[in-house]
Amino acid sequence: MRLKYSASKYALLILATAMSINTLAFDTSVKGFIALDLANFEKIEGKKEKTVIGIGVLDLKVFAEQEGLTFNMKLDLDGKLNEENNIFEEAYVGYRGIRDWRFMAGKGVVRFQNIHWGVAENSYQDGGSVLGSENSFRKLSKRAFVGFSYGHYSRGFLNTFSFFGNSSEVKTDEDGEPVYDVGTSGNNGTYYVKGYVYEPVTAFDTDKQLGLANKFEYYLSKELTLTQGLVMMRNKFTGKTTWGAAASLRYETGEFEIWSEAIHGYTSTAAYEKYSTYRKRESYIQLGGEYFLNHEWSLLANTEGLVVEDRAHSYPDFTYRGKVAKKDGSIRKAGSKYDTIQYKAEAGIKYKLSKSSQLTLSGLWENKLVEKDNVKDLKRIDGVYDPNRQAFKLATGLSYWF
Repeated sequence: MRLKYSASKYALLILATAMSINTLAFDTSVKGFIALDLANFEKIEGKKEKTVIGIGVLDLKVFAEQEGLTFNMKLDLDGKLNEENNIFEEAYVGYRGIRDWRFMAGKGVVRFQNIHWGVAENSYQDGGSVLGSENSFRKLSKRAFVGFSYGHYSRGFLNTFSFFGNSSEVKTDEDGEPVYDVGTSGNNGTYYVKGYVYEPVTAFDTDKQLGLANKFEYYLSKELTLTQGLVMMRNKFTGKTTWGAAASLRYETGEFEIWSEAIHGYTSTAAYEKYSTYRKRESYIQLGGEYFLNHEWSLLANTEGLVVEDRAHSYPDFTYRGKVAKKDGSIRKAGSKYDTIQYKAEAGIKYKLSKSSQLTLSGLWENKLVEKDNVKDLKRIDGVYDPNRQAFKLATGLSYWF
């Protein structure tokens, strides 16, 4: 069976229908978050140190609610705004008209894992790394989805299920074959393939891609929450299923908070997809905490680790539109196995300037060990950022909610 789901159109249709029911005013609110790098000092082994000053994160959220219907929109103002519809990290409608149930449709974050901020950097799951991380499982944002949740804190659990697809697809020709981004042909008419041609979509086609995600939160006590999650994604180019499993614990009182998470996953993509891999297995673990000294001051610590086994595609020549097609030189990984062990430790102190702002002083140490085809201690590996190096970071950050 083939389905085609238009997330944004469906969400707007629901919103328009709700507005036509009656003329009651919406309860609306606008919220935002900005994180400023006041003075971040970074040093990577073998490279010159640098100081970073600027905007780290900039988000703006709009909420509206009426008669059990809610609308959420989040603008990704620090993202790539030149891509179609990319300014909307979230734009979806929810319905809470049935007790303990919530239905959602639109574009947003597909939840299967808990993502907790680090101290000096974001989590590896949110791209936080001085050396650049090699993991594929990250925050599943900007996905078209339909989902529902059942449960409540008072019931002791909350289960959320999502049916989703990517917001871009590989472009195909009239015969259903992928269209390649090719470089200038050589004198012999050879094509040099850089990758597939992608096109943004507001509707994902289940004949091309299909994702399923589930997140179960179990409230063991007032302070302790256990979360388990599963996600899987299948596309027509590989015929294989990418999957991931997550488990986390969070313990929070008025004096301290402890968080932990573990994720294990398997990824397989087609040879010319973005961040392509023939086979990637990865494991992730995080453990951190915050201790509140008083109403203004707190101490933070966070550790994270990654183990990634990445087998790259080989790139044999093939025929494309009647010509020989070869891998372009811009594709760096090919035909090898890359084993990465990466970890970081960070600590800091936080001062609450006001109810909605805080200043954080922190430090980080990170190490990245990479083997290519079982060869160790290589200082340069094509397609891998800063292998076999350590990094240090001192950060002064200001965060403000409004």
